[in-house]
Amino acid sequence: MSTTLNVQEIIDYYDHCQVDYEEFWHLNARMCMHYGYWDETTPNLIMALSNMNAKVAEFVNVQPGSVVLDAGCGVGGSSIFLATQHKCTTVGISLSNKQIEQCKENAQQHGLLNRSTFECQNYLETSFPDNTFDVVWGIESVCYAHDKIDFLREAYRILKPGGRFIVADFFSNDVRSGTSDDELMKKWTHTWAINAYADVEEFWEKMATAGFADRKRKDVTKNVVKSIRRLYYLFYPGIVYMSAKYLLRRRTKQNLLNAWSTFYQFHAYRRNLWRYMFFSGTKPLT
Repeated sequence: MSTTLNVQEIIDYYDHCQVDYEEFWHLNARMCMHYGYWDETTPNLIMALSNMNAKVAEFVNVQPGSVVLDAGCGVGGSSIFLATQHKCTTVGISLSNKQIEQCKENAQQHGLLNRSTFECQNYLETSFPDNTFDVVWGIESVCYAHDKIDFLREAYRILKPGGRFIVADFFSNDVRSGTSDDELMKKWTHTWAINAYADVEEFWEKMATAGFADRKRKDVTKNVVKSIRRLYYLFYPGIVYMSAKYLLRRRTKQNLLNAWSTFYQFHAYRRNLWRYMFFSGTKPLT
């Protein structure tokens, strides 16, 4: 098993760019570092961010009292949502010590230190015993694994028999290597310290290879389109703002790249190069 992650690049991205999410993506209000889920009842981004957690929980059928691993927990938003809305016991893990400290502060503010804990770990090689969790949860985090089967195998190991994983993430649409489409996707993933997105069909097959049964998937791209567009509308004012901050040494090159991500993700979407998908699978009872 390769269990490959560009660990320091990922840590640097989130440590430097957390401030961008605070300023432009309601991070302090919703503790979410993901795209929002929009439907006919969603009035604004704040509600869309919360709605993503709700829809992911619905897709994997989270039950009250479940023990959940939040794999790539950000600042703890999903963990706190699951603990408050579904009475789950949650363990959040991240590569970033800065994020883990923020998670603990957020959990304390919500009175959840007895139900939500956080640790600095790599979700490809965790320290948890076999058969620990009812649910393994990953929103826009599994994209960081160089080979996604490494995540799937570790999720399978630490899930209890009958346990389920859920991934909500960006997936590639059969982009040919060496083309301009491939170049555009690489520009985008580079801005977020991601090696490459998984191909939709390849990920589906790797779920079976890892041993998962009762596989499910759902294309929810239409439900994140407003987030895609909102990010793009931020590009031009954002790049001016970030450039000025960079010249004043109040932002880094990573923040400038983060601003460019809003441009690349939109144009890659316009070329139909990627989809936003939910995937889940169950560890068999025997």
